[in-house]
Amino acid sequence: MSDKKSVSPKKILISAGSIIILVLAAISFIFIPAMVQGGGSELPPLGYYNKKPIEYKQGTYFTSLVQFYSEQVGSENLQSAYFDIFNTAFNGAVLNEAFTQAVDATGYVVPTSLLDRNMIPYFYDENGVYSKKLFNEAAESTKIDLRNSLENSLVYQRYTDDLFGSSSDKIGDYAMYGLKTPSAEADFISAMGEDQRTFQVISFDMTNYPAEEAVVWGQKNADLFTAYDLSVISVADEVAANNLLKQLQNNEILFEDAVTELSHNYYSGTDGKLTNKYKYQLNNIVTDEAALNAITSLTEGSLSGVITTTNGYSIFRGDGAAIPANFEDEVLVDAVISYMRSYESGLIETYYLDLAQDFWNVASVSGMAEACNQFDVEPTQVGPFPLNYGSSPLFPSMTSTDMALNGAASNENFMKTAFSMQLDEISSPMVLNNYVVMLMLTEETTVPAEDNSLLFDSYVTQFDQVAVQNAVMTSDKLQNDFLTVFFKYFMSFE
Repeated sequence: MSDKKSVSPKKILISAGSIIILVLAAISFIFIPAMVQGGGSELPPLGYYNKKPIEYKQGTYFTSLVQFYSEQVGSENLQSAYFDIFNTAFNGAVLNEAFTQAVDATGYVVPTSLLDRNMIPYFYDENGVYSKKLFNEAAESTKIDLRNSLENSLVYQRYTDDLFGSSSDKIGDYAMYGLKTPSAEADFISAMGEDQRTFQVISFDMTNYPAEEAVVWGQKNADLFTAYDLSVISVADEVAANNLLKQLQNNEILFEDAVTELSHNYYSGTDGKLTNKYKYQLNNIVTDEAALNAITSLTEGSLSGVITTTNGYSIFRGDGAAIPANFEDEVLVDAVISYMRSYESGLIETYYLDLAQDFWNVASVSGMAEACNQFDVEPTQVGPFPLNYGSSPLFPSMTSTDMALNGAASNENFMKTAFSMQLDEISSPMVLNNYVVMLMLTEETTVPAEDNSLLFDSYVTQFDQVAVQNAVMTSDKLQNDFLTVFFKYFMSFE
């Protein structure tokens, strides 16, 4: 079995931070008729860079990339990877076009001697020695395709070498090309991670809002949780809805039959029973207050008029009396909590901020341990870590198993708070995701930086590559029609 069939598609595609040079020659492009919806091969361009089309047709660089990535994915994984393959190939083709145009504008021509040197390895024998026999046996068309492909890749390489440097072309320890950086820069950056801090973390999970608090609020807003026993027929067309209402009123069709035969069931199951029965849920279906009052006033067996709903047009039928909110019903209490999370999240946040402030008051007077005991919370520890906003790979990042700290390294308020505190100080409460969090600075340490000069050079190049890709893919020169063309022509496969 071929190894490439087990390769994960996501692992072989160009990532957001990588720029690669591909030499693609003498390829038989078998995917054009197989992958285009309807079996045709004539497609509009997927975009343009500086008015040059990015096309999926025989012999284009974009098609070469599609073929290359398709072969890496393997036939077993191909269908599920179509989008990733085409999207990655499109990005690569745009970069290639941008780089090629930039080099062409300088008047650079690939020297014949350089092309010859790059051709030689393709005709090595089993001992790694150039074989004139292998060269002579190769078809002229193959050698021409290879030479053209190499020429294109060397133009691309000229741009990347000039911009990012070359690992092979050096003068001493310095790359011949690319932006140069001071030798002390790596030491300076590494030293930024030497001062590190350790904290105790107290967090209150706002998803655990107490049921008794929800009941207190719900009792003050009980009308929102009145339940209505209703059935509903929903159709897309207002004229059809009015005709159906007349038929129902004249007993020309039974309500149940209309549900089965005509209703789109936007707000019900197949039996026509209203799914979202609470008044606040009806508020989301019917935006007109007069229409809402008409629905909630229905008696058993009575019909509403045609009601304009958020999706289509509906006719409601009363099936029973309204049920007042019963806050001893756990299902209703859960509905209140769900409502508050969606529409009154500020009240929940305020509750936990007040709770955390009470904790802070106790901890400031009696100490963290006593406050944890009184409020029945368990502190966690995070650190040591340096000030590293956004988790740059150049120095250590904050890591924690505490769910409350997910994303904290990219939270400006959190990082400012953590690195402006004094030893043993307890921070004010702050909101992180679904948690209210407090920190206590317990230790400050200095960790000598490691020699990361080689790693630093690699990261600098990677950052530059990301910047170039972002610049090209957001350039005014790029007309990006990829999604439109892909979803029109490549979503249906046999």
